[in-house]
Amino acid sequence: MSAFSQEEYRARTTRLRQQMAERGIDALLVLNEGNMNYLTGYEGFSDYVPQLALVCQDEEDPWLILREMDTLCADASSYLPQSHVLGYPEKYIAASQLTPWQPIAEIVRERSPSGRIGVELSGKILGVKGHAALSKSLGTSEFIDADGMIAALKAIKSPAELAYMEQAGKIVDRAMQVGRLAISVGARECDVAATITHALYAGTPEFPGGTSRSPLVTMPVGSPGAAPHLTWADGQYKMGCQTNFELGAVRHRYCCALSRTVFLGEPNARSRHVHQACLDGFLAAFGAIRAGVTSSDVERAFRREFGPRGVRKESRIGYSIGIDWVDGGPSFQEGDETVLQANMTFHLLIGIFEKTDGYIFSETVRVTDDGAKSLSNMSRDLLVNC
Repeated sequence: MSAFSQEEYRARTTRLRQQMAERGIDALLVLNEGNMNYLTGYEGFSDYVPQLALVCQDEEDPWLILREMDTLCADASSYLPQSHVLGYPEKYIAASQLTPWQPIAEIVRERSPSGRIGVELSGKILGVKGHAALSKSLGTSEFIDADGMIAALKAIKSPAELAYMEQAGKIVDRAMQVGRLAISVGARECDVAATITHALYAGTPEFPGGTSRSPLVTMPVGSPGAAPHLTWADGQYKMGCQTNFELGAVRHRYCCALSRTVFLGEPNARSRHVHQACLDGFLAAFGAIRAGVTSSDVERAFRREFGPRGVRKESRIGYSIGIDWVDGGPSFQEGDETVLQANMTFHLLIGIFEKTDGYIFSETVRVTDDGAKSLSNMSRDLLVNC
C-alpha cells in the first residue's frame, strides 16, 4: 500500500511537469530512487541495477521501468496501476554482452519517440558506462541535465509528509534515550548499537519504524570521539570516553535525525566548553530560522555566537532532510541564498570533527512563519553517565 493518497502523488507530478515545460523537457528519466519514491511510492531498494521512473509531459502518471522481479515490489508499494509498471527481462542482469539500458531505452522511445529528454545525470546507477549505453540505445547524447528538479519540489513538505517526520521524531527520541542508558563500563559498543537499532525499527506502540538508504546509526566512540561517520565495533566501554550518537528514525522513508554526545564519566573542562559553544551556537541558529530569511542568514547567526568561542568548525551546520535522510535541498552554509519557506525541514547539525575536539549536537527542525519547531523533545543538557 502506498504511503500517500493518489491525489498527493499526482500533485507532485503535476508540479514537476510544470518545471519540465519551463525547461523544454518532453520526457524525464528519474534515476534517483528517493525521487522515484517521491513520485510513485516505490520502495524496492533496488537501485543496484538500472531502473527509473519515466515522466512524460502528456501523461498524468509516471511509468516505472524496473528489473522484472522488482515489479512485484512496485505492486506492493506504488500507487501506480500495473499497466504503468514495466519490467525488463532477467537475461539483461549481469550479462557480458547485454545491458538493461537497451530495453529501458526501447520503452522510453515508445512513449516519447521524438521528444527532448531530461536525465538525472548524477544518478547512482548511471555512471560513465551507463551513460554511454543509454546514449547509444536512445541514439542521442544530448540529454538535458535534470539534477535538482525534484529536490526543489521535495524541500517543502506537505502535511502528510510532516506527519510521518513527526512520528519518526518520537521514535528517534526513544532510541536516543535507550542508547544513552545502555552505555556503561564493560558494555560492548555493538550491544549498545543493537539496543538502538531495535528501538528504531520497533518504533512505538502506535507506529513502527522503517529503513532508508542512509545508515540509521553512527556512533564513533573515543577520547574524544571526533570521527564523523563511523558506526561501531566490538570494543568495551571504559570510563573517560565519549560517544557521538547520530541517529535517524524513519517512517515510509521519511527521516527524522537527532544527535547527542554522551560522556561516560566526568567530562573535562575542554569538553564542557565545546558542549556549551555548540549548544549556544545551535540555539542562535535555531532562533534565526523562520520563513523569509535565507539559509546563509541562519549560518551567520550561528557564526556570530560560535565564532568567538575558540572551537574550529569548517563544515556546514545543516541541510534539507526528508526522504532517505539528505534530500538534496538547501544547506545552512555561507553562500546559500535560498529563501526559507514554511514547512521546509532541516537537520540542524553542529558537528565538531577535529583531531583535538569532537562533539555533535543536532535536531530535525521545521520552518514556520513564526520560527523553528523542533521535531525532538530530547534534553539539551550535557549528557553524562557515571
